[in-house]
Amino acid sequence: MKDKRRIRLVVLVLLGAFLLSSCTKNDDTTIVLIGEELYIDDILTVIPDTLKPVFDGVFGSIPEGPVPPKIEGSYVVDPKQRVSTNVEGWPLTVIEPNVYLKFSEQHNGVVTMDLNEATEQLTDTVFVMGHNEDFTVYFVEDKSYDVPFGEQSFHVRVKRGIIMKGTTSSNGLSNFKIASVIMEAEDNSQGVLGQYSPGSFFVYRDGNGLAENFEW
Repeated sequence: MKDKRRIRLVVLVLLGAFLLSSCTKNDDTTIVLIGEELYIDDILTVIPDTLKPVFDGVFGSIPEGPVPPKIEGSYVVDPKQRVSTNVEGWPLTVIEPNVYLKFSEQHNGVVTMDLNEATEQLTDTVFVMGHNEDFTVYFVEDKSYDVPFGEQSFHVRVKRGIIMKGTTSSNGLSNFKIASVIMEAEDNSQGVLGQYSPGSFFVYRDGNGLAENFEW
C-alpha cells in the first residue's frame, strides 16, 4: 500500500509540473481532467470483493511502477475479442471492430492517446505506469449518448474506467488486454433499457495476442 501511495505521489508531481489542464471533448465523450483522475487501485474498488477473484482471473495482474516503458507508437488490436464479462446475456468469444491506438508525447507517467474504433474516436492525455517492458494505461471516460427505441429516444450517461495492459516488443504490444469497468450508469428509460450496475466489467484481448505495429 505504501508503494502504491509513493507511485501516486510521483504521478501527481508529474501532473502538476506539466499543468495539462485541457480535456478534449469528442461529441459527448470526455476523459476526466488531469489532476482529477482516479488511480488504478481506486477503480478496482468499484468491483465487489466477491467478484474480484473473477476479474483477476480473466484480466490477470496489473503492471505497476513509477517508470513505465516507452509505449509510443501506432498499433492495431485485430481482432478485438471479448473474453469475459459479469453481465448476464452478453456472449463471450465475440469478435468486435478493430481498435486503433496511437501513443505519443510520453513523459514518464503521462502520455497522449489517440483511439479510433467503430463507436469511439478520442484524443487526450492518460496515465501510464509499469516496470521494465510491462505497462498499464488507465483513464476514466464519461460518455453521454442517445439510444433510439421505436419512436422514442433515451438519453444515457456512462462513466467507466478503462484499463489497458501489455508488454512492449519490437512487433507491437504483446499479451494486450483491455478492461472496461462501469463506475456509474444512468438513463431516463425507466427500466426499458438494460441497466449496468457499478462493478460491471468487460474484458477484451487481441485475438492473436499481439497488438501489432500499424500506422494509421
